[in-house]
Amino acid sequence: MRLVFAGLLIAVLALPAAAQGPAPQQSQASPAVLDEVYACAQIGDEHQRLECYDRAVGRMHEAQNRGDLVAVDRQQAERVNREAFGFSLPSLGNLFAGLGGPSRRPTEDVAEISAHITRVAQDRSGRATFTLDNGQQWEQIDDENARNARSGGSVRVRRAMMGSFLMHVDAGGPALRVRRVQ
Repeated sequence: MRLVFAGLLIAVLALPAAAQGPAPQQSQASPAVLDEVYACAQIGDEHQRLECYDRAVGRMHEAQNRGDLVAVDRQQAERVNREAFGFSLPSLGNLFAGLGGPSRRPTEDVAEISAHITRVAQDRSGRATFTLDNGQQWEQIDDENARNARSGGSVRVRRAMMGSFLMHVDAGGPALRVRRVQ
């Protein structure tokens, strides 16, 4: 009876948060050197507009050479999202938020990766650390037997509940609860 009451209490407390829905995305302001380039488009006289573009592009190139401005296309942003899968990097989403403005599709939210195991190392307790062919390293955090996880084997790592991750070994066996360590 206590479990039923506790479950109902949690459900009732979660309702207001669920009713609010996702928070609206905040638009990210573009860098000033980029705004200068956009401002040139508003100039009517073509000679003045060209001079404006030349100055603005020169400042933009200087900013890029200094490292104050970095250009990243959608494919690069999505590659970084895939490579960072498993790490808790809250600012990573903010970095690429500008790619998903109101008229643009957002960058891919990675929910699962597939890879091959290149190395399996077990500690004294029997828990394993898996090195994948994409360079990621995952550490087993449960007590399941990882007998089917072998070098060369295929695995899928997916997001699970409450920020955890599950590794499914294609050769079979139970899913292993893991965390990213490298």
